[in-house]
Amino acid sequence: MKQTLVVCKPRLPAQYVAQRAALLEQLQGLRSTVDVLECPLFDLVPLNEPLAQCRDWVLSGQSERVRVAVFVSPSVLEMALLALGQPWPTQVYCAVMGHQSARLAERLGVPSANVIAPGGHAPEDTEDSAGLARLLQQRFQSGQCDVLLCKGPRGRSEFPAALREMGHEVTVLECYDRQAVEQDSSTLTGLVRLGERAVLWLTSSETVTALSTQLDQIKPQFAGELEAFKAKAQVLTTHPRIEARCKEMGFSRATLIPTGIQSVSDWLNSKKMSMTMPDAQSAVPQSSNPTPPAASPLLTPVVHQAGHSSSPFLVKATLGLSLLSLVLVLLVAFAGKNQIEKTRMAFGERIQKESTTLDLLKDQMTESSDLGKDLRTRFDLLEQAQKEEASQRASLQEVYNNLLASRTEVSLSEVEQLISIARRQLYLLGNVNGAAIAMEQAIELLERSDKPSLISLRRAIEKDLAEVKALPVDDVLKLAIALDSVINSIDTLPMLSGADATTQTNLAKVMDGDKLQAEQAPAVEEKPVVEEAAKPTETAGPAWSFSEVWPWVKQLAVTAWRDVRSLVEITRVDTPEVLLLSAQQEADLRNGLRLSLLNARVTLLSRQGELLKSDVVRSQKIIATYFDTKNPQVERALTVLKEVEAGQVGLTLPELKASTAGLRLAMAAQKGDKK
Repeated sequence: MKQTLVVCKPRLPAQYVAQRAALLEQLQGLRSTVDVLECPLFDLVPLNEPLAQCRDWVLSGQSERVRVAVFVSPSVLEMALLALGQPWPTQVYCAVMGHQSARLAERLGVPSANVIAPGGHAPEDTEDSAGLARLLQQRFQSGQCDVLLCKGPRGRSEFPAALREMGHEVTVLECYDRQAVEQDSSTLTGLVRLGERAVLWLTSSETVTALSTQLDQIKPQFAGELEAFKAKAQVLTTHPRIEARCKEMGFSRATLIPTGIQSVSDWLNSKKMSMTMPDAQSAVPQSSNPTPPAASPLLTPVVHQAGHSSSPFLVKATLGLSLLSLVLVLLVAFAGKNQIEKTRMAFGERIQKESTTLDLLKDQMTESSDLGKDLRTRFDLLEQAQKEEASQRASLQEVYNNLLASRTEVSLSEVEQLISIARRQLYLLGNVNGAAIAMEQAIELLERSDKPSLISLRRAIEKDLAEVKALPVDDVLKLAIALDSVINSIDTLPMLSGADATTQTNLAKVMDGDKLQAEQAPAVEEKPVVEEAAKPTETAGPAWSFSEVWPWVKQLAVTAWRDVRSLVEITRVDTPEVLLLSAQQEADLRNGLRLSLLNARVTLLSRQGELLKSDVVRSQKIIATYFDTKNPQVERALTVLKEVEAGQVGLTLPELKASTAGLRLAMAAQKGDKK
């Protein structure tokens, strides 16, 4: 009775025909040996946005680093190459997990020189992610590559981590999603009834879990048959992780084979040959057993002829030939007897050895039978404990998924708000430090999660944060506040046309000098007071000496000179017409200066560098022409305008594209998990 190969590979949409055609061609060659039953448990749904990003990455310009696009399965390889829409660029390597994917890549147009795949020539050269990682490590130096990893949802987290440990820059894209295909009860019942004739080809842990889950739906009606099916059905897997998952789900006969349908065909052929090969020990070599004849067939004719012959020579010749024939027959019989004896002795020794071996085998079979019974008992106990553990694990997994979904949803909403705050700080206020602080808080929130989509979002935010921190930090708000102080002080700035313009400046200097001398005066006055107190009884001689009177006289002379010098003030004016301004013209001039500074403030906040510079220069020219530049208040205003003019406000601010794209991908992945 033929075995039935149950193919549980995921199903691609109709437009992807290359991998499907190769699979059908190879399955057609197997139909003469086994029956083939296709039982897809998942539909693969391509995601357009990640595939577009993959196309843009592959077709991007030249780079000094080595660029490698890694595809973890033939399905994502065909999706990406179909989305590419043009020949594969020669400067980009195409890395796959095995020889089957390598042949598919060459069939879809990738040059063979650009294909990197582990060939399985050495024992450690396995056709999986570990083998590909070792191959990349041998072929390229550490930190030399920019790697794009295209894969499906979940899993394969250790592979990009291994590449990052090598120092390579890794970008991960989840290019498709899985949608479960519900099989009807009749298909599942027919599958269970195949029993030991079923050979299941399972290529992923998700497929094993989905098959076990759907089989559990018919467990109430076919509990005994389902257990027997899991115990007897042969499962072919391609990875130890999938094999462990099969045993965890109750499939006890799981076998590891290389990837590809050709490996399945080789296993089936080897199984068929082992079942049909004759027992070598039952074939015994046959040997001739020559039996000497009772009488030579030549004797009677010769004697008969001798009785009727009339020639003595003929009689003698006939007798000689008869004797010679008799001797030859005796020699042949003797040699045959010796050969038979040797053969008998050889067979006796061989039978003795086989008898001894048979006795040993009987003893071993008895021990194995006892051990098998013991193992069967333990296996039943372990199976029962495993079922209980699987039930508990399923409950815990459901609780964990609910908690993870709620926590991820909260994190994404907070991250979205922080990114929005960072964008407002950049574009509305020009506050680089505020935007950087908001993005750092978003990164701290994402560091608590290990989901691939959130890890990609965190790396995108870190990339934008590096661009923001690279900007020259000029506090636009501080410059705007300083500019407001100048605008508010316009009405109090002294003008050259005012009568007290220079006088106020000189008075300020005089007051500063008087204040300084007033601080030094007590030290001069202290000594006479002390001496007077020390000598209260002296009545004779002069009361003051020259050294005591001279400081007072010097101070009086300096004060008088300042008063005299302040009577006449000389101010140099290059444009005499500025001194002839009327009160209305002065008010208009101050209003014009105020409007110019207000325009400068608007252009500062809108980060228009050229307009800001022209407004500031015009305001500086008005102040230098019509106002007293020796006045401290005017000097302070000019200093503020120079600081505003020197500020770098005409910068090109980053648009945070990577953060926005990563946030959209994370939210899409979260919606997919909910579905």
